[in-house]
Amino acid sequence: MSAQPEHYIITQGGAACPVIIHVPHSSREIPEEVAADFVATDAQLAQELDRVTDDGTLELATAAREQSGVDAWMIVNNLSRLVADPGRFSNERDSMDASGRGAVYMKLGDGNLLRPAGFDTTELRAKYYEPYAEAVTELTRGRLDALDGAVIVDVHSYSNQPDEYQIHPGTLLPDICIGTHSIHTPALLADVTDREFTAAGFNVERNTPFTGVYIPVEFTQNMKVLGVMIEVRKDILSGERAADVAAALAKVIRHAEEIAQSEVGRPL
Repeated sequence: MSAQPEHYIITQGGAACPVIIHVPHSSREIPEEVAADFVATDAQLAQELDRVTDDGTLELATAAREQSGVDAWMIVNNLSRLVADPGRFSNERDSMDASGRGAVYMKLGDGNLLRPAGFDTTELRAKYYEPYAEAVTELTRGRLDALDGAVIVDVHSYSNQPDEYQIHPGTLLPDICIGTHSIHTPALLADVTDREFTAAGFNVERNTPFTGVYIPVEFTQNMKVLGVMIEVRKDILSGERAADVAAALAKVIRHAEEIAQSEVGRPL
């Protein structure tokens, strides 16, 4: 695997392990030369960082990996998604760029400008977005080449903002959201994930408020690449039950390894 730039880090896992833990949005770090191009005020930036940062997910993923006993691979984005958002895909470019929230954000979540109108995003894409996307692709390809299978456990968190999401107005969003994909998430993987978090006492919903799972574009039709997204409400990760979340996620990681290596986790 090629040398890693400073904006992401890969923790090497076991040669026989198909699990890749993906932590793309945990950082608030913005290089000075990137921030120099922002037109948003400091107050707007602070609010936006609170909005888009998946607080607590690096600590969660690290603890769960250690507790799982699985020698999983892990890739972590060390920069804020306000630099470039690895959750955006090249095949969604036109629709997301039109909204100002593509691989490189032009607008804040409230519609105000983050970067000046007409800003050329080419350099930021080349420096930050494309190398990260290729790193996840290469990591996945390595598991496929070695084991004929891979499973991505995509770790995120979200604020309780029902008015913004327009889901369950006036009530708490679920403790845990499980994101699934019709091709890449076998029913067994979704079910055991749901079961482990429910058994730990959490309120679990699927694909609410977010749906899907990160799968590199190259493998979007490859059923040997499995995935499940774990979204946790931020107040839980900052509270007394954070350890319970990590323990449940550790069990999910163990299940994911077993499923990816079994016939039930492979295409018919």
